[in-house]
This record gives sequence, structure tokens and C-alpha cells, in this order.
Amino acid sequence: MARRTDSLALIAAVVIGNGIAHIGTSTMPLQVGALMDLGLNGREAGLFGFFQIGALALSMIALAPFIHRARSVTVAMIGATLALGAHMLMYFMPGSFALLLVFAALAGTGYGLVFAATITGGSTAANPDRVYAIGNGGAVAYVVALMFVMPLASIHLGRMGAFLAVALAIFITMPMMLAFRARTELPAIHAGGLLRQPAILALMLMWAGYSLGTGALWSFAERIAKGLEIAPTTTATILSLSALCGIAGTVVAAWLGGRAPRVASMIFGLIGTGVSCLLMGFATGAVMFAIGVLTYWIFYMYQYSVFLGVAAAIDPSGRAGTMGGGWERFAFAIGAPIGGLVADFGSYSMLGILGFLSCVLTIPLCMPLVARRLATTQPTPA
Repeated sequence: MARRTDSLALIAAVVIGNGIAHIGTSTMPLQVGALMDLGLNGREAGLFGFFQIGALALSMIALAPFIHRARSVTVAMIGATLALGAHMLMYFMPGSFALLLVFAALAGTGYGLVFAATITGGSTAANPDRVYAIGNGGAVAYVVALMFVMPLASIHLGRMGAFLAVALAIFITMPMMLAFRARTELPAIHAGGLLRQPAILALMLMWAGYSLGTGALWSFAERIAKGLEIAPTTTATILSLSALCGIAGTVVAAWLGGRAPRVASMIFGLIGTGVSCLLMGFATGAVMFAIGVLTYWIFYMYQYSVFLGVAAAIDPSGRAGTMGGGWERFAFAIGAPIGGLVADFGSYSMLGILGFLSCVLTIPLCMPLVARRLATTQPTPA
């Protein structure tokens, strides 16, 4: 059952839930940079990203079949507590590389629980396209603020200070997710019948393909800047401000929610994200790098909101969105070590090409199935 109105408390909960859930992926360049400064090579840093983001993805995929029966507030608070504790352990007990991977997996599992609860809670909105878009926009501002703090924490608290900053950010903001307590009961739908539908499987493939190449590229954005001899402070400013510009993408998605055809919106977002990957991978200086990161965030945040809206249109229970988010994060996790291999043995331009192809190759194969299913669904209220 969808809500008749979308309260500010629900929107705030979606903002914070999205913000916390995306800390691991959005700040991965800073985490990778800190770990490589400690002596890890590209493959090891990429493996750290794989464990953190892979655990996020697997926890969401595991929850998807029955997430509609769980209380979103309980899932969200357990996940936030788990992620908070894991980052505290990373700071106070860095230990061996193997132990670091264990902590990364714990943090990723926590992020996955928060993400699943946020997607499910938002799917019951009167206009999920709009609520997801607003939530994603607010989450960008949340992550940007954290990205400004993390380098300062590393300066004053040591190289691992960035991880302590993450823990404190979660602790301060997680009470906002208590608003998920007001979530209406979701419908019970047989999992097998939903997951066997060609349109949903096609959507999963597009979502995962879109994330694999972009994850490989984004995880090493900070290293691309370093290779271009861009000053670290300039790099931090570019990454933070460009991420903030991603709000523009969510504003467009929020405005188009319920107005523009979803198929056209998806094609536009996928191609735009792919082109931004080429700009970043083939950057020759600070200006071109900044333009690439800027367009990447605008299109990435736009397309992500569109994906969530399409999933909610196909499956109002929120399970398709949870499953899609899980596969998307799993593909992103796979992209991190792939990016490490390409960074060590190839070039950053190859990462740009990979990002472009991963965004566009699934369009001719999968879009017709998704479009056919969307044509049979009721439009979302404006």
C-alpha cells in the first residue's frame, strides 16, 4: 500500500539512509588513497573495496526475498550500528591486512542493511520517483560534507583518521532513520514469481552493468588525479564539489518523476554516464578531470534515481529495488579489483572505455523488456 502523502520525516529518513548507505562507495577514493599511503598496492586496495562493497551487495541480495516482511527501522538501526562499529575497529585496531578485510566486510554488511531498509521504506511513498530523487540529492550533500571532513581527520588524527570520521558521522545522524517506524505494511508477493519475470531480470542486468565499469573507474579517481599531478587539496575540492553537483542530477530526476517517459529517461542517463567515464579516463589536466568528475556525478545520481523509480513502478513492495541495489553494489565491488588490475597493468584511459561500454552495451538487449513491462504499469502520481 502506497502512502497518500510523503511526510518530511520520511523524506529525511530516506536522505540519511541513502547518505549512510553510500558512504562506503562514495568515499572509496579517499579510503583507497589512505590505504595506499599506508603501503598497500592497487590490487590490495581494490580488494579492500571489493570486501566492503561486496558485503553490502550480498547482504541486500540475501534480504531481498523477505525484506517486505521486516520493520525498516529495525533493519536500518542494526545496519548503522554495525557499520559504525566496523569503522571504529578500523581506526583503533587496524591490525593485519586480513583483519582489515574482515572489518571492511562488517562495514559493508551494515551499509547493505541500511540501504535495504531505505529502499523499502521509500518504495511506499505516494511518488517514489520524487522521494528517491530528493533522498539521493540530500545524500549527496551528506557525503560531500563527510568528504570535506575526512582529509582533515587524516591530517589531525593520522592516516586512518578518515575512518574515525565516518564512524562519528553515522553516530550523529542515524537517529533520523527512526522515522521509518511509520512505514506502512508492504504487500506479500511470492519471491519466485517476481524474480522469474524477464523485465526484472533485464533491469538487474542493466543496473549491474552500469555499475561495474563506473565502480572500476570511480574507485581510482583520486589516483587519476595524482597521476595528472593535481595537488591533493585541489583533488579533494574537485571530488567534493563535483559530488555536490550531483544534486543537479537528482533535481532533474525529481522534476521529471511522473512526467517524462521512464524509458527515454533511462537511455539518456546511461549514455550520459558513459560519456562522463570517457572524459575522466582520458583527462589530460585538472580542468578536463574536473569536467569528467562533474558530469559523472550529475548523470550518475540522475540515473540512480531513475533506476529506483523504475524498480518501484515494477514492484511496489520494494523488493525489486532492494535486489537491484544489491546487484548494482555487487557489480561496483567487482569493479574495484578490476580497476586495480587495470591501474597496475593497463591505463586509466582503459578504465574510461570500460565505464562507457558497461553503461551502453545492455541498452539494446534489455531495454525492450523493461519498456514492455513499464507500458503495463500504472503511472506514478505527479
